[in-house]
Amino acid sequence: MVRIASPGPVNHCTECVKQFILRLEPLGRFEGTSQYPRDDPGQNEMSPMTESAAIAVPRNEGRDAGQPAERLSSVQLSIVVTVFSETFSIRESVNILLSRDRGYIKEIILLASPRASGESLRICQECADQDRRVRIVMQKNNPGLGWAYREGMQAATGNFVALMAADLETEPAAVDRMVEEILQSGCDGVIANRWLPGGGFTNYDPIKYALNWIFQKTFQILFWTSLGDLTFGFKILSKDIVDSIEWEGTLHEICIETTVKPIAQGFRIHQVPSVWVGRKEGKSVNTFFRNFRYVSMAFRTLAAGRQQRERSKR
Repeated sequence: MVRIASPGPVNHCTECVKQFILRLEPLGRFEGTSQYPRDDPGQNEMSPMTESAAIAVPRNEGRDAGQPAERLSSVQLSIVVTVFSETFSIRESVNILLSRDRGYIKEIILLASPRASGESLRICQECADQDRRVRIVMQKNNPGLGWAYREGMQAATGNFVALMAADLETEPAAVDRMVEEILQSGCDGVIANRWLPGGGFTNYDPIKYALNWIFQKTFQILFWTSLGDLTFGFKILSKDIVDSIEWEGTLHEICIETTVKPIAQGFRIHQVPSVWVGRKEGKSVNTFFRNFRYVSMAFRTLAAGRQQRERSKR
């Protein structure tokens, strides 16, 4: 069972920031937001702010019965899973994805870095041998998460593309909730939102937590959107989005680019709650100063949108 709270002083700081956030949340309806119940009944409560916009759906076990086969077949999902130095997390991610599949997974692309360890590549091959839907693609441009995402999107053959990592910081079980949101709403894409009720952070640095919240609220206003986790790289995008946008990010700034550019171009993006859990193996290569690349990407996207609107007025 995933616990949202972190132990010790981190938990105390996190709870303080959460209470501060709840007091500052703007009043009003959050369109494009769905609330899905989690396994822990204590995490299923909705705040008054989101209750009017919430769509309650049954847990995964019962969804197939009420979902016509033709509706499920309307989503043919390519799941891009980036692999760097993970081992057991790769196998666990793939197993969870396949166990939740209701017929919508077309392929799981293990996008492996050229610097991946021999053990990582061996486990990738084992996963591919066990299920024909799993295939390995070696990253050509290196290093950089942005290159991995871009090459994965290019290699995808489904009509929707999920982007996630093999380190379990992106919650594999949430993919099914994202697909359900697409089926229910017909939206063009879905992002995972750690700030929604039912989502959260575990083992997350408290200073980063506070800075993350400030960033989200600032750019939520600038982009005039109800989406609340613009920097999280875990999402599903339609192939129309993937193929129609010229992607620029080479490192972790791709995480915000794949959300704000679709927003700026008028695609309908929704959100579902998800829990971020600190990795159990490996080490993040996203340094603190690289976070400024997120800011740069956001402002460049805003500037490009403004220039496009000015040209259209002429």
